[in-house]
Amino acid sequence: MRRISLWLGVLILMVVMPTTSEAQSDVIKSAMSAGPMSVSSDATIMNWNLEVVREGTNGWTCLPDRSDTPGNDPWCINDPWLNFLKAYVAKTAPTYTGVGIAYMLMGDTPVSNSNPYASEATGPGDWVTGLGAHLMVLFPDHTLLGTFPADHRNGGPWVMWPDTPYAHLMIPIAAHGGSH
Repeated sequence: MRRISLWLGVLILMVVMPTTSEAQSDVIKSAMSAGPMSVSSDATIMNWNLEVVREGTNGWTCLPDRSDTPGNDPWCINDPWLNFLKAYVAKTAPTYTGVGIAYMLMGDTPVSNSNPYASEATGPGDWVTGLGAHLMVLFPDHTLLGTFPADHRNGGPWVMWPDTPYAHLMIPIAAHGGSH
């Protein structure tokens, strides 16, 4: 009887727990939803530990929704953004030299517009919520960002995290084409 109970427990775990390939498939599907299929279908897929889940062939990297944040926030990024992301995690200045493009077609998690490391709401004038599909653009020369406002409520592009090494242009997209 004890042996039957043990086997029954193992069988239940096998049915309930996703396999590694199912878990990887979920990560890949989530990551690919961040960008248009023309970008994400051949992109490298990484998890948020920056470990490669699937090698890509087109120079893009997509990351899945972060389970530790509210909302659905996967990313598809080019190399300057990968450099930015690694620097952000290490709390160092990024060293990218080219223009960076990032897709976040599923939206984003609520975030401070002025403090890259704020973890709690900083007030309605600063706290960005309800952000839908958008692009993010990095410029190696931050003076180019000076022609854009920093107010995220202006209805168009704005500079996020101005006056920091992580300043970048946010571009809301009302609608996007392609299927996932």
